[in-house]
Amino acid sequence: MTATGQVTTRSRLGTRVVSLSLVVPLFNEEDRVRESLPRLVQFIEGLATGSELILVDDGSSDATAATVTAYLAGDHGARARLIRRPHQGKGAAVRAGLSGATANFAGFCDVDLSTPLEHLRRILVAALMAPVLAIGSRDVAASRLLEPEGRGRETLGKAYNRLLQLSLTPGVADTQCGAKIASTELWRAVLPYCREDGWTFDVEAIAIARRLGFGVQEVAIDWHHDRRSRIHLGRDGAAMVWAVPRMVRALRRVPTVDIDREASEVFDTDNATALLEADSTHWWFRSKASFVASALRRHLSPRQRDGYLLDVGAGSGGVTSRLGWQPGKLLAADGSEMLLRAARAHHALMATRAAGDRLPLRPGAVTVATLLDVIEHLQDPAATLAEVWRTLDDDGLLVVTVPAHQWLWSGADEVLGHVRRYTMPLLRERLRESGFQPVFMSHVFSWLVPPVWLQRRMTADKQRQLGLDQTSPIIDRAALVLSRIERAIVRAVPLPVGTTILCVARKTRPGPQPAESQR
Repeated sequence: MTATGQVTTRSRLGTRVVSLSLVVPLFNEEDRVRESLPRLVQFIEGLATGSELILVDDGSSDATAATVTAYLAGDHGARARLIRRPHQGKGAAVRAGLSGATANFAGFCDVDLSTPLEHLRRILVAALMAPVLAIGSRDVAASRLLEPEGRGRETLGKAYNRLLQLSLTPGVADTQCGAKIASTELWRAVLPYCREDGWTFDVEAIAIARRLGFGVQEVAIDWHHDRRSRIHLGRDGAAMVWAVPRMVRALRRVPTVDIDREASEVFDTDNATALLEADSTHWWFRSKASFVASALRRHLSPRQRDGYLLDVGAGSGGVTSRLGWQPGKLLAADGSEMLLRAARAHHALMATRAAGDRLPLRPGAVTVATLLDVIEHLQDPAATLAEVWRTLDDDGLLVVTVPAHQWLWSGADEVLGHVRRYTMPLLRERLRESGFQPVFMSHVFSWLVPPVWLQRRMTADKQRQLGLDQTSPIIDRAALVLSRIERAIVRAVPLPVGTTILCVARKTRPGPQPAESQR
């Protein structure tokens, strides 16, 4: 981002200025548009040349259109225009605005600015980092609800999201936040398949983008509920639920397109190839990300939400990207350049090649670090833990996941290069030796223990013991439900058994002892 606030990207061709077409649908919004329009115009004027504000009046019966026309007739109309349409619904209005976008990126937001305009920049940054549909999310680790909805709205909203997770958008925590941005080219691929005219347009766009092979990147935002919301809980809520089976049927007619995984590239190991194919889609990786995000959300301080998060051993970034951190403050490190290339291309991550015991960061550079299924590969994790301790600021958080219970050891552990499976006492001891104080620790994936134990004793095929082939729509949805139930349980009480140990630890003083004293 430049000193003037313009968003830019760099490539071998030089600096490319990023312009944005921002669509704002309006229906009987005379009061709110009068409040928001000056801020929207100012926001667009602060972006690069070619940026525009597209206000779409959806057949308002009040003075909405007249209010906009009068304001733009002054000195404020150079980068803004009004489209007037008969009343069809939010989706139809947004679709009309996006279809007429002229900038190289396009998106939409609500007129109440529930997502702050400065956080709309975060979403734009994520969209320009990779060919993804970047969406604001109220339900990821670093998001904040400054003005929550009422209890009734919140309960019904969560129930609706559960339905979507089981049908159209598995793994997407928040489909309904009204702030979404993508390249204009991506929208041109998605919009021809969109049919929903009402509030369900957001869900439909996400589902179609994923069907076409595009990633969907959730971005943490601050959000406040406007009590003047136009959504009627009874009438509109029922219509949104009724639309789900219709969208499921329509989605089957959208062609499935595989993301280009650069098949000509030879990965350094077969495991890297398997990881690349699985970590964005397989239910286990999605569930693991949800456990980590939930634990983070409970232990983050307001200061830490605005800091940097470093994922050490991030692989191709499927789990990292699901944490919903600010894209400009989310760092991925891994030893495989091939996996990191996928992390950059498909998940909009800032990724660097680095070993866990030699991180290219200054002391205290990050507020949160994650080691997700990393230290079980190390004979002695002390050097990596010490290096992570160095990069964390005072009182920083570390999230660790490791495979649990040595009695679950099998050929799958050998294939993955594990040195050991951990117990809670052993993990706690290693963390304390390295200057970390565990503040939360529990087993997770408790429901997986019986099937994992059985499978690893019924087959000698080490690759099949990994379980990456154990997937289907039924398994996927069952895993989603079971993981959600387990997340609710571990918020109240730690579980004594599970295939994985999840730990949140805080950096303490003194730090890790010098290597001479550890030997």
